[in-house]
Amino acid sequence: MKNYINYLCFRYRFNRLVVLLFIYIGNNFYLFASDQVHKDQSLIEQRKEEIVRLYERKRYAKANAQIELLLPMLKNRRDRSKFEWYQAYGNFYTKKYLVSSNQFHLFVKQYPTFPQVEEALFMKGYSLACEDVDIRLDQTVTYDAIRSLDHYLAVYPTGLYRSKAFDMLQTLQARLMKKSFQAAALYAQLRYYNAAIVALKNFQQVYPDSSYKEQVLRLLEKCYAQLAMQQSFNLVNE
Repeated sequence: MKNYINYLCFRYRFNRLVVLLFIYIGNNFYLFASDQVHKDQSLIEQRKEEIVRLYERKRYAKANAQIELLLPMLKNRRDRSKFEWYQAYGNFYTKKYLVSSNQFHLFVKQYPTFPQVEEALFMKGYSLACEDVDIRLDQTVTYDAIRSLDHYLAVYPTGLYRSKAFDMLQTLQARLMKKSFQAAALYAQLRYYNAAIVALKNFQQVYPDSSYKEQVLRLLEKCYAQLAMQQSFNLVNE
């Protein structure tokens, strides 16, 4: 009986020790976790302040590098949208126009009720329009910019960026017009006169009041004259 009582006492003290040990570990773990959360939050706030400071000093590349590190740490939707906005403009100001356009597009998709949506929709097209496309190369980006700006005007016909959108559309149309004229002129230069005539007539139909109107007429006259000379030469040699 005495041994059994001693066993119970030992068992009681052991269990009490285990409980105290768990309480001690739990408290310390809670304090450690709380301290870690506080440190993480402090780091996030410091990084936010640093990004804003860099952005305001127009050091956009460095700001965007910090934003890349910050975004995975942000859970709040408003916080994420703010720094995604900075990121899109940072890429725009560093002339990464295709990246910027895509980020403004994603902003519209992710935050359709936010007040910046109109500006983001405009900037999606405007960023594409700012991309420097060699007139001799494919103009897919130009056509995408035109579609995006047309879409903005359809959604916001009296929007804040209406005038800028119209002005940029004129610039883009001028770019396409120049490419079309140069392509037709190249046919004439290479002495593909029939192809040049077709291209020049198509140009007249698409751009009847263009600034190239006189040049188109002169090229057409030249092409017809050259074709007539070729035909005369062929008749003489038959």
